[in-house]
Amino acid sequence: MSVKSKIAAAVSLHMMAWLAMLIALAGIVFLALGVFWLIAPPLGAGVAALIVGGGLLGLILVCTLVAVIVGRLRARSKRLAPHRSTDNRIEEQLRPVIGDRATEWAKANSGIAVVGALSAGVIIAASPSMRRLVYDAARPIIARKALQAMQGLTEPRD
Repeated sequence: MSVKSKIAAAVSLHMMAWLAMLIALAGIVFLALGVFWLIAPPLGAGVAALIVGGGLLGLILVCTLVAVIVGRLRARSKRLAPHRSTDNRIEEQLRPVIGDRATEWAKANSGIAVVGALSAGVIIAASPSMRRLVYDAARPIIARKALQAMQGLTEPRD
């Protein structure tokens, strides 16, 4: 699968999600309008508008409560899951990017790595030619990470 087709697949997935939300919103609006027209003659327009508006607000409230409950359940399951230290998570993220040898060096010399990173940030912020040099050096890594992200978006989930 080429890069162009991967990008097209991700963009089309994004557009399909927005189209689905637009269709759902239109469906809700027409459903509310239908209920309004159904109950307006016997109850009057004002009462019908209050009932339909209250029903929509109630629907939003129920959806919000369900989202809050699901979020709390997920947070509780994350709390109960085995906790990995921050160092281990950082190491797992760095190892594929910079390799085993550089990761071990950064782990053993964390103070020097922090000072080096801060110094590099100051130098890169001050010098446009240095920014270009760093960008040119990091371009393959950025491209590889972008492709991995695109693959993660386009692969079917089980």
